[in-house]
Amino acid sequence: MANAIRLKSVVNFNSLRIPFSEADEVDGGMNTDFVNQLSWLRLDIQKNGKYKYSISSVIDFASWLIQYDSIVIKNDWGYIWNGSFWDRVPVKQVTNMIDVSISVITDRLKVSSNKKRELQKDVKPYLIEYSRSFDDSPKTNYIGFKNWTLNVAENSFFKPKKEMAIIDGFDFEPDPNKVPETWVAYAKYMFGENARFLWAWLGYAFQANMDWKQGALFLLDPVGGTGKTHFVTKVTQAMFGSSRVGAFKLKNLQGNNARFETARFVNKSLMVDDDATRVRFKEDDTFKSVTGGGLSPVERKGIDGTDYRITAKMIVNVNEMPIFNDSGAIKRRLHIIKTVAPVATAEEIKKRDILFPNAKLEEEKPMLATYAIEQYQQAVKEDWQIVGNIADDIVALDPFEQWRQTLTPQVGKAGDLYAEYEQYYLNLNLSDTDKPMSKQAWGRKMINWYEKVRKPDALYYDVK
Repeated sequence: MANAIRLKSVVNFNSLRIPFSEADEVDGGMNTDFVNQLSWLRLDIQKNGKYKYSISSVIDFASWLIQYDSIVIKNDWGYIWNGSFWDRVPVKQVTNMIDVSISVITDRLKVSSNKKRELQKDVKPYLIEYSRSFDDSPKTNYIGFKNWTLNVAENSFFKPKKEMAIIDGFDFEPDPNKVPETWVAYAKYMFGENARFLWAWLGYAFQANMDWKQGALFLLDPVGGTGKTHFVTKVTQAMFGSSRVGAFKLKNLQGNNARFETARFVNKSLMVDDDATRVRFKEDDTFKSVTGGGLSPVERKGIDGTDYRITAKMIVNVNEMPIFNDSGAIKRRLHIIKTVAPVATAEEIKKRDILFPNAKLEEEKPMLATYAIEQYQQAVKEDWQIVGNIADDIVALDPFEQWRQTLTPQVGKAGDLYAEYEQYYLNLNLSDTDKPMSKQAWGRKMINWYEKVRKPDALYYDVK
């Protein structure tokens, strides 16, 4: 929705028929009534009957523009009120829109180029100062939709209020209190009795928090080719729209790639990895922070790296589960649903087209959001669990933990201990492509168990 926003000032000034002489008013049917509505605008009638417009107060103009267009800049983000909620956009988008608005207004009023440049320079610092009182914190009890705001706690809708500062939302109108029966049947066909957990997870993606389940939802298709990816793409695009769903690669949430991959999660409700088959996780710090509601390192193009609280939920499609090490609380972060549908042959696809016709799916789209949210609320209340979750069966013993159990009490030099771990890992012969974790990642794990001892010659660990 943010890309489609046009500032009110531009739209309205472009619609004005502005007179520049007495003749324009008398013969052209134009008028200067708009001048009386703008405290910053001055009109002088010259001796020759020509009209001259000027900006009488930069402060008054800046205040009018900021409030009229409902724009804010705070904490490296721009915000624009779209009539339903505040769109979060890059700061550059806000400043560019201000420049365009000033250009349109000054050009329509035939104000000098020098005055235009002065306004473009002076309005931006005023906007930053004006924005200090804007509350950019997450409003976790509310969800913005087009023309409506949902109170999550009460599951009730009310008309949007700009002063509530609800940031980001969904650019469609919900159709509450109805069941999307075709979609529900389609999901059950694909995932059996665990389809309700999938609906709850999709409803969870509307919540700007990680208070229910931490981790990721894995859709496991051991047979392959059942059409799970097609279904997930179809339902997520229908429910969230393309701007709120992103793509990522699970394998990149570790090592040096992690800080760039996490940038993909910003401003998203749901992130989907279409195929994470045969991924091996050696460093799960970022995975835990991203799925646990903690701060995650994010690096965005042209902006210094920062920490960001990610609340996007993950769905990961796999034919074979990734290998996670049994370190920390990883097992409770793996929610695994198996497909039960047959392979999507040409004959099977024809069958599904009859069972779940496209026309019905399209008709039921507005019902999806509130249905999923209701399923999520019921899941929280009743503590739903996945039937036949196989997390215990697919989690491998952490090589670091295996190596740690071989240690004897000592005050060991960090470099020597890492070399021992490295050799132990290689001796496991896991695969040709598997490599030990970096020394930095190894060090982060060591301090969870052992105290550092700094000596003049090197860093040591007190292994007890």
